[in-house]
Amino acid sequence: MKYEKESLTYRNIPQVTIFVIWCISIYVVFLSGTGYFWKDLQAKFAELNQKDILLVAIMPIIVTVFSGIISSNLKAKIVFWRLKYALPGHRVFTELAVEDARIDMNLLKEKMKKIPIDPKEQNTTWFKLYKKYENKITVKNAHKNFLLTRDLATISLIFSIIGTAGLIFGKVYQTKLLAYFGIMIIHYIILSIVAQNHGKRFVCNVLAEYIADN
Repeated sequence: MKYEKESLTYRNIPQVTIFVIWCISIYVVFLSGTGYFWKDLQAKFAELNQKDILLVAIMPIIVTVFSGIISSNLKAKIVFWRLKYALPGHRVFTELAVEDARIDMNLLKEKMKKIPIDPKEQNTTWFKLYKKYENKITVKNAHKNFLLTRDLATISLIFSIIGTAGLIFGKVYQTKLLAYFGIMIIHYIILSIVAQNHGKRFVCNVLAEYIADN
């Protein structure tokens, strides 16, 4: 899974790069204190995205650092808002599969003989099934989308914290400071919810493939 995960993460770099440029643009607009927010934001995004060749050239490196600065376990806690057993695999059999209309629980129990209850055991059992179906299109696409939105949510949170601190040192007015923080937190919340949905879909897709595999 490590190689596959790295490959999928690498494929997401273009989208993550654009998002990082977007976040930098928001920060620069608030730092510069210009009056026409949306117009200035569009202009700054276009400038950073198209004209600054050096920034575009090194952006994949910046993205790699942003993606790797926080561990996968911590990212899961950040996205799923759980301190313990954050991954959807920890509750895939007892909660998520039950709620998924595609999954026949009776058939699943019949095929597996025993349904795990313990969160750690659920994740371990699910991972074994994942290894069998990781190259299925439904599984791979869902995994890719989950990794992408998880990283975008994490980056949003990083910008909301570090960017706000930067604006404080830049002596930006409190109203603009709060507005910036609010915008980035909204980014974070929305992207976390999207990542949660993709993550749940990802783990359930594995079970759906398992059930369909005769």
